[in-house]
This record gives sequence, C-alpha cells and structure tokens, in this order.
Amino acid sequence: MHLRPLLSNLLLLCASIYVAGCAAGRPEERRSAVVVSNAAMLAPQYDLVDVRTYIPDVSVELRYATNRNIIKQGIYPPDMPCLLRTRTAEKLQRVQQILRQYGCGLRLWDAWRPPEVQLILHEKDDGDMFMDPKSGWSRHCSGTAVDVTLVDAHGKEMHMPTSHDEAGPRSSYLYKGSDERIMRNLHRLQAAMVDAGFQILDTEWWHFDDAFYAQHPAPIVFGHQLGIHITDPKP
Repeated sequence: MHLRPLLSNLLLLCASIYVAGCAAGRPEERRSAVVVSNAAMLAPQYDLVDVRTYIPDVSVELRYATNRNIIKQGIYPPDMPCLLRTRTAEKLQRVQQILRQYGCGLRLWDAWRPPEVQLILHEKDDGDMFMDPKSGWSRHCSGTAVDVTLVDAHGKEMHMPTSHDEAGPRSSYLYKGSDERIMRNLHRLQAAMVDAGFQILDTEWWHFDDAFYAQHPAPIVFGHQLGIHITDPKP
C-alpha cells in the first residue's frame, strides 16, 4: 500500500470528524489543534498560516463561528481555519512566550476575517463598530490583526473589561474601573502585545494590529480565494 494515499485519507477522515464535532458544539467552538481544511491548504499561497503551526498551545474560539457574537449567529463555516500573515503569527508567538512566564496565555476570538464577513457585520450592526468597506477594510481582512483575550493555565478566561465586540466606554483600552484584577490583566496583555510589535486600538481593548503593516499594508484576501463561501445568516 502506498503511504501518501493512506495519509491523505487519514487527514480527510480527521477533518470530517473535526467538522462534525464543531457543528455539534457550535456555541463553544474551542480548538486545540490545526484545522485540516481545503482553505488551510490554499492559505500559504497568500502568505497566511494557521496560528497553531506557530503556537501549538494557543486557545482559539472564533466567535463568528458561534452564536456568541454581536449578531447572535454563526457566520464562519465550522472548519474555518484561524489564519494570520506569517510575520504576524511569529509576533503572536512572542506574545505567548511572554505571557507563559506569568502562567497565562492567549485566546484568539478572531484573526483573518474574510471581507465577505466584514460586509455582513457592517450591514447588521446597528452601531459603528465595524468599518464600512467603502472607506476601507479592517486589517483583519488581510490577516494582520487579531482579537484576543487572556486565559489562565487551565484555559479559563481571565477577568477583562468586557466580552468581545461589546460597544461602549468600557471597551476602551484605558480601563477606568476599580477592579485590580482587570487592570493587571489588561496591562499585562497590552504590554506583551506592544513588546512583540502590535499596536493598540484605543476603542477596543481586545483588538491589536500588527504595527509593521500599518506602514506596509498587506492586500486583503477574500474567502472565495480560499474556497470559503460565506452565506449571509437569516435576519
């Protein structure tokens, strides 16, 4: 028996099992391994890599693959890979190394975001949280931005100012509350991200842009380029 076809079949079987599991547990969508998908295989053509190839122990919970987001519906497909530009993934690896010294680590709420999804989010959001594509694309759409929070050594989310995509003054990068745990956690996250080469977004404490691409913009990558077809969820 040839080894290559055997490995190929094994990967496809793993992918099928994984996707079935994600569909069954869609509200949580937490992962601990590289996602085997056609999109992940095409991603390197656009300098996009699965974050876990650089940070095997990173926690991933892509919120737009769940109903735990601002529009309360899943938009990403169940096998949506967590992708970033290679340079950005390398910087995030540095962040994880810094945080591990304090007994905590990263959880990714979002990374590369197909522009098709950006359009949906902008159209369905009643506020102004999502950039209007007419004025420019979010850096998420080029794989050079991340939405992150902290988890402890057991994978439990640590105390932070708000949840993901929660609009209002509490979402500012400047925490003005009195909870010392939140202040310490937020400052630790910000310090690690800035040290590794990220910029803070002042209106969303969870959002960080790769500082390099602020001066050297990367092209956006559409979902259909990776074989990902986004369906607009029902109103």
